[in-house]
Amino acid sequence: MDKNIKLFIGLGNPDKQYQKTRHNFGDIVLNEIVASISVKFKINNNKKVSYATYYHNGSIDKRVFLIKPLVPMNLSGIPIASFMRDHKINPEEIFVFYDDFSILLGKYKIKMSGSSAGHHGLESLINCLKTCNFARMKLGIGPIKNSINTSEFVLSHFYPCDKEKINYIKKTCVILFNMINIMGVSKAASTLANIKI
Repeated sequence: MDKNIKLFIGLGNPDKQYQKTRHNFGDIVLNEIVASISVKFKINNNKKVSYATYYHNGSIDKRVFLIKPLVPMNLSGIPIASFMRDHKINPEEIFVFYDDFSILLGKYKIKMSGSSAGHHGLESLINCLKTCNFARMKLGIGPIKNSINTSEFVLSHFYPCDKEKINYIKKTCVILFNMINIMGVSKAASTLANIKI
């Protein structure tokens, strides 16, 4: 049976200066999803998270959380793991959105497990959960130009001409979120691959 997802995570840096940068693409798409389901984020300063609660079809039995860590990217795993313990959420019940510079902007890849591949936010989460067996969506932000180093590139802002591709990915993530809540993550991922958005 396909596993239900109870927690959707958008990785990014919380500081205002980073909000519209490439490294915050996970944060950006989670904001879009929250807006699409007409719920609002609440800030828990003690837990260092911003989170929203959604009841699919209004059912208490179908409660899901959407969460953004309020710590630097490389410490993301600490507040997320704490939130998961508080709400008795297992690693296989989470879904993570995050940026990937090895994938072209406008493209994405969904995986059910895997290494961090050098992404510091995902690496922190893997270390804190002591497993890499959780679903995630890599959001393309590439390509990197030869004249810029990786750190500088991921912390740079999107170009105005990127807007159409960004909007396409945001729309895709909203559709995926809804499908996951209906059919589970594996079926949703395979279905998404076969529809035109």
